Amino acid sequence: MPTLNTIPTPYEESGIVKKPNVLSLNYTNQDFWSMKTRLVQFINERFGPDGTVLPNTFNDLVESSVAIMQIENWAFLADTLSFKIDQIVNEIFIDTVTEIDNAFRLSKLVGFQPQPPISARSMWVATMNNPLLTDISINTPIAVDVVSDDAAITIELFQADIFRNPLFDSPIVIPAGSVTNTSIIGLEGKTRVDELDGDGSVGQTYQLEGFPVIYDSVRVTVDGVLWEQVTYFTDSNPRREYRIEFDSNWNCFLIFGNNRAGVIPSASSQIRTTYRIGGGTVGNIVTGFVQTQTQVTVPGLGYAVPIDLRNYTRGEFGYNGDTIEDIRLKLPLWLRTQDRAVSGEDYKILADQFVTTYHGQIGKSTAALRNHGCSGNIIDLYVLAKDGTNGLQEAGNELKVDLNEELVDKKMFTDFVCIKDGTIVEIDIQVDVTMNKFYKKNEAEFRTQIENKVNEFFELNNWEYGKTLRDTDLIRSLSDIKEIMTIDINFVKLSGDDGTTITTRFFEIIRPDETDVSFIYS
Repeated sequence: MPTLNTIPTPYEESGIVKKPNVLSLNYTNQDFWSMKTRLVQFINERFGPDGTVLPNTFNDLVESSVAIMQIENWAFLADTLSFKIDQIVNEIFIDTVTEIDNAFRLSKLVGFQPQPPISARSMWVATMNNPLLTDISINTPIAVDVVSDDAAITIELFQADIFRNPLFDSPIVIPAGSVTNTSIIGLEGKTRVDELDGDGSVGQTYQLEGFPVIYDSVRVTVDGVLWEQVTYFTDSNPRREYRIEFDSNWNCFLIFGNNRAGVIPSASSQIRTTYRIGGGTVGNIVTGFVQTQTQVTVPGLGYAVPIDLRNYTRGEFGYNGDTIEDIRLKLPLWLRTQDRAVSGEDYKILADQFVTTYHGQIGKSTAALRNHGCSGNIIDLYVLAKDGTNGLQEAGNELKVDLNEELVDKKMFTDFVCIKDGTIVEIDIQVDVTMNKFYKKNEAEFRTQIENKVNEFFELNNWEYGKTLRDTDLIRSLSDIKEIMTIDINFVKLSGDDGTTITTRFFEIIRPDETDVSFIYS
């Protein structure tokens, strides 16, 4: 909006108007004031006192005239149309898109699937007071309702196999003579079942009722037969296959084939879809967060047996699903690899975007290519798993095994991939700021601003292996807080080293631990 000193008076002759300071608009010289000024100049150049077409034939350019009203109406329409055109153009490019729905449309256009939410996983133990002469069998899932981060969530308990994967169709069993079962996996979220009827048409599509749908949780049976989920239908021979797609709210859509690529469910066929909803970091509970009890009826006993349930590991691997920033970052890189690993950059991109259902996802990776002697085809891939929203941790063996199996299908035949653990260099940050004593009463607010700026600086997407940390870079980020007079920053490694510059080797990455902010008032 224009300020008071830029608004013309009714009797002022219209001329070049000072452009108001309008923020957050990307278009240039296409706004209302520029349009109006250019049209007034255009009329003056052609029809004014020194006009080049019909000199001195039009001079009604005072602000209260009908002509200026018409010019302003035109400028308003031109401004609006120009803005909308620029906005629409921005929405068709992945690096400028601002609407999440449009980012999903661009992803669908090239076959990229944004990452849906992942449920947090924790390990649980079931305990009873005394052993029995018969097995205790508990039907699953066991739903445990808790409150985490002020949100009500449900954790479902399943029997786990030796790889800590859930066995959805198996009960939790405490064997005869034992009082515990430690092979129980807790998955945040709720199980839902949708019953659908096939109509026999080509390309049947159904939207599941619940959302957000958790990654890799959909199972579909048609007339009691389990069908296979695929990325693309098999063209050579129609098979019992289905595809799924997500929208930006993580609603899930089932898509069936056309009898040339994918079998069509026949009319009146019973389509049963089992899936889970929820997911996210809200399920990343701490160890021992939940202690509850359930009653189990045992055949032959005249009473119910109490079973105590407790999580003996923390909840981990919960993920909220890709945001628009994640899609902007991932999609161009995904296209670059063409879903195969040839160069070292390809290995890094595929590893960085690798996720599993129950064993976490890769947070950061780097590929080092050996280029000497007989080891020229060996790729050392250093990986770290994602921990929460912005943290890293050592990748588990299951995650590394899953990643290796994924790369086997995409690497060059002659390549050998050696997956290793990356190294986290943890540091503490000491920030000393000098401010005018007038701002002392607002110290808590400035502390929060500084801590937020530090967190933004260390966002995971801003850091790679081998990157050097300099105090000047962080000072530049904090300089946006204009009330600060001077800034002094010192970094302290957990090993005891400190300084204003932290260097790392090619397999090391810097992550912040604690931030201490001190204020000096003058």
